[in-house]
Amino acid sequence: MSSEPRRRRRVDAVGGNTAPTPDRLVVVGAGDVGGEVARRWVEAGGLAVGVTATTDRHQALVGVGVEPTVEDPRRVIRPGDAVLLSTPGSRTQAAVATELVGLPVARAVMTGTTGIHGVVRGIVREDTPPGTGERARAAAAAEEAFRQWAPGGVVLRLGGLYRRGRGPLQPLLRRGAPLPGPPDRPLPLIHRDDAVTAILNALGLPEPARIYLAVTPPVPRRDVFYREACARHGLPDPTFAPEGGGPAVTFDVALLRRDLLPAPAHPDWREATEG
Repeated sequence: MSSEPRRRRRVDAVGGNTAPTPDRLVVVGAGDVGGEVARRWVEAGGLAVGVTATTDRHQALVGVGVEPTVEDPRRVIRPGDAVLLSTPGSRTQAAVATELVGLPVARAVMTGTTGIHGVVRGIVREDTPPGTGERARAAAAAEEAFRQWAPGGVVLRLGGLYRRGRGPLQPLLRRGAPLPGPPDRPLPLIHRDDAVTAILNALGLPEPARIYLAVTPPVPRRDVFYREACARHGLPDPTFAPEGGGPAVTFDVALLRRDLLPAPAHPDWREATEG
């Protein structure tokens, strides 16, 4: 499957109507992920607007052909647009989505988080219920607000994003040891570029699912990841709190593989330990 958005095909418009796949993309939160989605959208021949909280990234966005703005998204988004909601933080996403209720668009995609499932055991699928912790509740509230605005929209529940200079390795290198936590907790990961490919395909797929788990299995345990990372970078062997017990976690990404990311460019989580 091509990573480029298929804009000449027809998609279901949010709200039940049909419309040509849009040429213009509005990215609300044009940071590391959203900015790269916008860049590749422009590279494929479309128009992209990047909505940011500050002007810090505007020069970089202009350099790749993206129109930057700090305007209120309600003043930027048009009914025929595709929209990516990629602001950092579930509470911010919920606030933005709530403000957009009643504003129709051709396609809406939101970058959610696997954190919605909380601490889980066994097999995790798109229909696995949300967890009960604070982070899980915030993520669930963000998805609910998104659904109120865009009932036909797509949520990609992203695992931990990594690339060179970003990911769980960076705080380890700063601290010299992993943050406290149980060794057997899963560390679902996905490379930033694979996440961008999946988002672009979600924006262009005629009949996407409503939720996708965006993770690249196999998912390592925390102790496995951090021991690999510490050994690679000459750090002391890490210590951990007692194990929580129970079976390992498996993320079922069959829908992601079928529709959005059949062949990840970065299939091995060990790449996240390289730096």
